[in-house]
Amino acid sequence: MRIAILGAGALGCYYGACLAKAGHDVRFIMRSACEHVRREGLYIHSVKGDISLPRARAMRTPEECGPVDLVVVAWKTCCNHLFPASLPPLLKNGTRIVTLQNGMGNAEQIAQVTSAADIFTGLCFVCCMTDSPGTIRHLEGGDIQFAPLEPTDAGMKGAQELAVLFAEAGIKTEAFRHTEKILWCKLTWNIPFNGLCLALGGIDVEKLFTMPEQVHRARCIIDEVCTTAKMRGFPTPEGIADYQMARTAKMGPFIPSSAVDYLKGRPVEYDAIWGTPLKRAQSVHAPVPLWNQLCRDIRTRLGLPIDI
Repeated sequence: MRIAILGAGALGCYYGACLAKAGHDVRFIMRSACEHVRREGLYIHSVKGDISLPRARAMRTPEECGPVDLVVVAWKTCCNHLFPASLPPLLKNGTRIVTLQNGMGNAEQIAQVTSAADIFTGLCFVCCMTDSPGTIRHLEGGDIQFAPLEPTDAGMKGAQELAVLFAEAGIKTEAFRHTEKILWCKLTWNIPFNGLCLALGGIDVEKLFTMPEQVHRARCIIDEVCTTAKMRGFPTPEGIADYQMARTAKMGPFIPSSAVDYLKGRPVEYDAIWGTPLKRAQSVHAPVPLWNQLCRDIRTRLGLPIDI
């Protein structure tokens, strides 16, 4: 397949390299690292085995890439306003789009540009980072759950085909019928832990776990997210709160992505991770007082209006 990675940062480069190693024609659309990768190649140092692409196809613009069979959206949600300009040059009849982005509402934004029947969500659980231009370190995870934006039989079939495509590239996958069902699972971590580490000034999770009151707050927010998911008709797996608390307690000095963005002065993905999910909670009148207060704390930290 001809595949475009739109926003080829650490996450996009990792999955794109896996697909390229499996034999697909992968084009990495990137900016700052583009010239370096063209000259020197792309290298993934992974816990699952290193990948070397000395002739990686790095491109600066979608126009340079041209139409493809599959677009993998891997940029931060703060760039979603660029969809109307960036997606059309990559599309042809039958092009599918899968977003691997954080939070909710991304697939719906893509649907403003192209057919909803061709849009899928990929929920990925992965930890990877850029060591230097063209060099990515994959620390853990990588599994992806796929679901269609439209929960039809055809959509489910498309999600299953994407699952097979990525599984053949060495990635553990699973297909689901409903996008919202898979998104709530990751939000049980992102909303409390990404949020609290950001709201408290950009701290790491190890520091967070030295604050008993914040640990208790995190657990209660997870419960509120789970309640919301159930009220929305998409209950989360039993025991997910205990699982998220236990795994996070072992992460050490890990700084979540939004806290990193805040510390580096970059835009933070507020709407996708906290704002849009909170609106869905409010739409079913879910009791979320601590989650709501967290959103106010984050908005205060970011200098945004707190009237939500």
